[in-house]
Amino acid sequence: MKIIMLLVMFTMSALASAQTLTLTEQQLNTELKKQLGKEFPLGLGQWLSAAVKVRDVNVELGRQSPDKARVLGQALISLNQGQQQYHWDVSGDFSARPRYDNEQGALFLDEFELLNYSLNQDDSSQQARFILPMLLQALTGYLSQYPVYTLDEKDPLQRQLKNQAVSLGITPGKISLHGID
Repeated sequence: MKIIMLLVMFTMSALASAQTLTLTEQQLNTELKKQLGKEFPLGLGQWLSAAVKVRDVNVELGRQSPDKARVLGQALISLNQGQQQYHWDVSGDFSARPRYDNEQGALFLDEFELLNYSLNQDDSSQQARFILPMLLQALTGYLSQYPVYTLDEKDPLQRQLKNQAVSLGITPGKISLHGID
């Protein structure tokens, strides 16, 4: 009888773990690196426009806050203000909340909050200090539209998760997608 109970418990735990996909920071960062080089246009009115090209991005999971990700990145920003043009090399530090979208079968980062930024050049112009926080916050709207990971239909576990409701859990360095029956 104990053997049967042990087998039942083993089978149940195997089924439960079979519906969990754990992704590491390295896996997310690898996927994000594929999106580098895209240019994000930002319209800020008739007289002000910008283009942001992300050059480097790195995600840390659950290290500063148990339910959030830290996003560190470097970008080139080109700002057109009437006849004036500015070009800045900027590093940004954001906090974001991971979100899984069941319809798209993809993991996104939402609720971005700009924590810190710095210019990677000797340009401390008034325009940079005034406009960069607004530009970086506007950029987060674009970033939240792009998945950091999309489930692969060729993988049996990921295909199974994509076809059911999923919850997520974050531990330092990892995010887990759990299938819910």
